[in-house]
Amino acid sequence: MALRIGQVLRGAAGKYELVEALKGCSVFKARVLSSRTPSSGGEWAMIKTATSDDEKMVLRREYRNYGIRDIASCAYIRRLRDVVAVPAAVDGEEEEEGGGKGGEGEEMMNTHDPDGLVFEWMDTDLRCVPASRFRGDARLPKGVSRAVLSALDVFRTLGLVHTDVSVNNVFVSDLDGASPVAKLGDLGNLIVQGSTTQRGQSLPCRAPEVWQGLGCRHSSDIWSLGVTLARRLSPHAHFGASDKIIEGHTEAWCIAKIIRRCGPIPDPPADQHNYYQPYREEFALAEQLAVMDNPHDGTRLIKGGTLREELLRLAEPPVSEELVDFIEALLVVDHGGRPVASEALRHAYLRSST
Repeated sequence: MALRIGQVLRGAAGKYELVEALKGCSVFKARVLSSRTPSSGGEWAMIKTATSDDEKMVLRREYRNYGIRDIASCAYIRRLRDVVAVPAAVDGEEEEEGGGKGGEGEEMMNTHDPDGLVFEWMDTDLRCVPASRFRGDARLPKGVSRAVLSALDVFRTLGLVHTDVSVNNVFVSDLDGASPVAKLGDLGNLIVQGSTTQRGQSLPCRAPEVWQGLGCRHSSDIWSLGVTLARRLSPHAHFGASDKIIEGHTEAWCIAKIIRRCGPIPDPPADQHNYYQPYREEFALAEQLAVMDNPHDGTRLIKGGTLREELLRLAEPPVSEELVDFIEALLVVDHGGRPVASEALRHAYLRSST
């Protein structure tokens, strides 16, 4: 049954009224009407459901991931507070609010395969924080970096990879408060490191080794954090294909932008060339695109210089050199040269108080 504003869903530990659609008809802001665990806190919650088979698969996977104690207890990962049942239509009519006719909502609850997940409320995702605001408040890039790296460190100890670190999946609350809070969420695409060579990650955040067909690993998440910081600091599309001005060749364009911003991408080791072979032509074209002139105006086809040059060019407010140094440490093209999360947390930029 399609969910609607004003509908009340019954969870294993509380009841929730849907008050605002956040994403289509599957993600909602909800008012907490009652809770059996008052310590869970907060008047609001976010409820995520699924409307397609693929979404249901991801939802189940995310729920299973929260069954891992180290994930569920991590202060830097968005907290799962409850699960809910979504009532189905009966005899062509919608069921009563609360989860079923005759108040039988609790009997419908399947805590092993829930219809929806209830998460703690976070005020916004990083995508909605203006670039000038993110640059102008030194607490934000530091807080986001510490939170995401701390979450990634947990995944690393478990042998897991998030695969989807981006401005859409980093959440922030209390932006105007004394201590803004940042957390990493959306764990439905977590994988075991080394379990697949499939090209995961979103196009803008995809790491060089993933483009090469070597699969996502912890270092790929580190790369994605670097891209996420750069994307939020600048209003310009330094990575990805949103500014593509040629027909087709989306993959080559994205790779070319990495080359333009961060430098040449070395071939993988000889024993991994079989994974790389299907993508050699993309990389050959990307190397040409990275230096090609635009025939219409004589400028480079891909505008701008290195990422350092582009970030330091920003003004009102500017980006500090210390922050750019930190981002460059994350965006090492050779994945073997990137720090692991625990090492990145000790970077001078994050240790400084200013």
